[in-house]
Amino acid sequence: MKTRLLLFISVFPFFSLFSTESATIREARMLIERVLPEHATEFILKEIPKENGHDVFEIEGSKDGKIILRGNNGVSIATAFNCYLREIVHISYDWQADKPLNISTKLVLPSAKIHRACAAQQRFFNNTCTFGYTFAYWNWDRWQRFIDWLAMNGVNRPLMQAGQEAIWLRVWQSFGMSDEQVRTYFSAPAHLPWHRMANMDKWGGPLPLSYIDGQEKLQKQLVERCRALGMKPILSAFAGHVPEQLKSIYPKANITQIIPGWGGMDAQYTTYFLDPTDPLFAAIQQRFLKVQQQLYGSDHLYSADPFNEITPPSWEPDYLARVGKTIYETMSAVDKEAVWYQMSWTFYYDSTHWTQPRLAAMIHAVPAGKLVFLDYVCEEQEYFRKSENFQGAPFIWCYLGNFGGNTHLVAPYNKVINRMKKLPYTNACVGVGSTLEGLNVNPGIYETVLEMPWRSADTCSADAIIERYAENRAGRSDPAVKDAWNMLLKRVLVDTAVAIWNHSIVFQVSPVLDLNKNYWTTNTGIPYNNRDLVLSIVRMLQAAPASKETDAYRFDVVNLTRQALGNYGMVLHRKMIEAYEAKNRIEFRRSAARFVQMGMELDTLLGTRHEFLLGKWLADAGRWGANPIEKAYYERDAREIITTWHKAGAGLTDYSNRQWNGMIRSYYLPRWIEFINQLDNSLSTGKSFDDKAFADWCASFEQNWVDSSSVGFQEKEEGDAVKLATRLFEKYKPEMLAD
Repeated sequence: MKTRLLLFISVFPFFSLFSTESATIREARMLIERVLPEHATEFILKEIPKENGHDVFEIEGSKDGKIILRGNNGVSIATAFNCYLREIVHISYDWQADKPLNISTKLVLPSAKIHRACAAQQRFFNNTCTFGYTFAYWNWDRWQRFIDWLAMNGVNRPLMQAGQEAIWLRVWQSFGMSDEQVRTYFSAPAHLPWHRMANMDKWGGPLPLSYIDGQEKLQKQLVERCRALGMKPILSAFAGHVPEQLKSIYPKANITQIIPGWGGMDAQYTTYFLDPTDPLFAAIQQRFLKVQQQLYGSDHLYSADPFNEITPPSWEPDYLARVGKTIYETMSAVDKEAVWYQMSWTFYYDSTHWTQPRLAAMIHAVPAGKLVFLDYVCEEQEYFRKSENFQGAPFIWCYLGNFGGNTHLVAPYNKVINRMKKLPYTNACVGVGSTLEGLNVNPGIYETVLEMPWRSADTCSADAIIERYAENRAGRSDPAVKDAWNMLLKRVLVDTAVAIWNHSIVFQVSPVLDLNKNYWTTNTGIPYNNRDLVLSIVRMLQAAPASKETDAYRFDVVNLTRQALGNYGMVLHRKMIEAYEAKNRIEFRRSAARFVQMGMELDTLLGTRHEFLLGKWLADAGRWGANPIEKAYYERDAREIITTWHKAGAGLTDYSNRQWNGMIRSYYLPRWIEFINQLDNSLSTGKSFDDKAFADWCASFEQNWVDSSSVGFQEKEEGDAVKLATRLFEKYKPEMLAD
C-alpha cells in the first residue's frame, strides 16, 4: 500500500501539469507522442497569439534542457515540431510513414531561437481524386498518421470528402428513392470521386452499406481530429448532380442528361444535372447541408465543382452566372458564413469554351470573397495570371505533381520555388497548397510547397532547401548524400518535367513496337539523361554506414534505383525491337529474355519497401469487407482502379499505373511476355504481327486480372532494401553508363 502511495505521489505532478493544459496544447502533445513517443516529455508546449493576423511559431531551448515549442494553434505547434526535427535533429517524417520515429540519443537543443510567421493564410491539401487513388480504403490508423503529417507541414485547409455517401443516402431517400436505388446510383469506393464530380454514375454499384457506414464513422474521426489541431476542413456542397430516378419522381423538374462518353464510358453510366434555377435545387442543397452539419459539423467551407470535364447545358454567360449565383445563394441560405471553394482545373482543361467573359459571369454572380479558387496545376500554368487574378476572386496557388498517383520521379524544384517567391499574398492570393491526385514517391517537393510561405526569401533557394533535405534523409550531414541530391536537383529534377504527362516506365506500358504511340495513359519520356540519375545513385551509395540505416535513405535508394532501372528498360526494349525488325530471331530472344528478367528483378526490389506493395493496397481494401463476398468486391475495385480503371481497353486503362511489387510480375510483364511470344511467332512464320489480335488479347487478360483473386501478394516488406538495390544497380551500372 505504501509503495502504491509513493508511486501516486511521484506521478501526481505529471498528471497535474497536463490536466491544466488547454485543448490545443493537449492535442499537439498527443501528436508528438504518436510521432516521437520516446521523447515526448522533452518538449514544453505553449500557445502564443497570431503575429499581425498570421500563423506563427517559435522554437528555443529551456534552462532545464527541454525544447520549447510555441504556436498560435495546434497546426503551428506541430509545424514548429517538424521544423525542429528537420533543422535541428535532421530527420524526416514522411507522408507514408507506417511507424513512429526512433531517435536513440537525447534530443539536442537549438543553438538559437527560431521564429517564423506564415505569409499564406490558408494552406490547402488533397484533391477529390485522392479519395479514390489513395484514400479509398484507408482505416483510422492510416489516416491518423497522415493528419499528423498534414499538421506538421502546416496544412490548415484539408479537403475531407470521406463519408459523403452517408449524407446522400439520407437525402435521396427523403426525396422518395429506395435504399437499393441510391446505392446502385453510387459507384464502387475507389471510383466515388468521379461519381461525386458528376463524371459517371453506377460504375461498380450498388455500394455496400458496410462501406457507407464505415466511411461515416471515419469522417467523424477525421474532422474531429483536424479541428482539434486547429484545421478547418473543407466539406462538400450540392452542385447539381442528381440521380436519373429523380426525373420520374419529379417529372416537372428541369433535369438534363450530360453528354455521354466521359472517359470512354458507355452511355448507361452518364450523369444527370438539375438546373440550378429549378426550385428543387434549393431544396436539395438545404437538405444536404443540414444533414452534413448534423453528421460532421461545419467550418463554413464548402467544395463544389459544377461541370468538371463535362459540358454545361448552356455556354451563355447569363446561364453560367445563374449557376454560380444559385449555388452560392443556396449554400448561404443554410449557412450565412458559407465560403465556396472551386478548382480551376475545369477552366484549364477546357480553356477553349471557358472564355474569360464566361468565367467572369460566373465569378461576379457570387459576392466578393465568397468564392475561392484552387489554382490547380501552377507548375504548368498559373491560371490566375491568365484570368486577371480569377477576375478578382481570391485563390490558392497549388502544385499538382501527379495524375493517378503515378510512381515516377518528378519534382521541378526550381520552377516551383521561383514561382512561389513571386506570389501576391497581399493581393488576391490567400494561400498555397497541393492538388495531387495521389500520394506517390516525391514527398520532398510537396513538403517544400507547404514550407515556402514560412521562410524568408534568402532561405528559399532550391540549393538551400535541397541541401537541408539531404541532411534529413541521411540523418546527418553526409557529403555523399548531399552531393547526390545536388546532382539530382541540377540534372534530374529539372523544370522541363511536365505534370500532365501520365508518367510510367516501359514495363508499365501496354506493349507496342513504337513507345511513342502509347502517349495518352502511359508516357515513358524523361526530361533528363538517365546517365545523370545513375551517377547520382553512384554517389548516394557512397554514404556513411550510419546514413544507410535511416528509413528515409533506404526509401530514397530504392526509389532512385527502380527509376534508373526502369528508364534503362527503354534501351532494352529498343534493342529487342531492333532485333525483331532486323529479323534476327536469336538476338531478339536474347534481348527479350533480358528485358523480362529486369522486370522480375524490379518487382523483387519493390518488395523491400512498404510504399511499393500491391499486396498492402489489396489487403487494406479487403479489410473493409463485412463478409467474404464484400471482401472480394472491395479487392476487385482496388485492382480495377489501378489497371483498367473501368472497362478494359476503353480509354483509361493504365491511367493510374503504379510501379509496385506484385503488379509488375502479375499484370505488366505477362502482357509483355505474350507480346514477345507473338513477335517470336511472327519471325518464325513470316506473318505480320497482328496488332488487333494482340489488343484483344490484352483486353481479355486485363479484365481477367481485375476479376481474379488477390492471393499471393506480399503485404509486408521483405529483404534488405539497400543491399538488394545496390546489387541490382551494380549489375546494370556499366550498361547504363555506356548507353
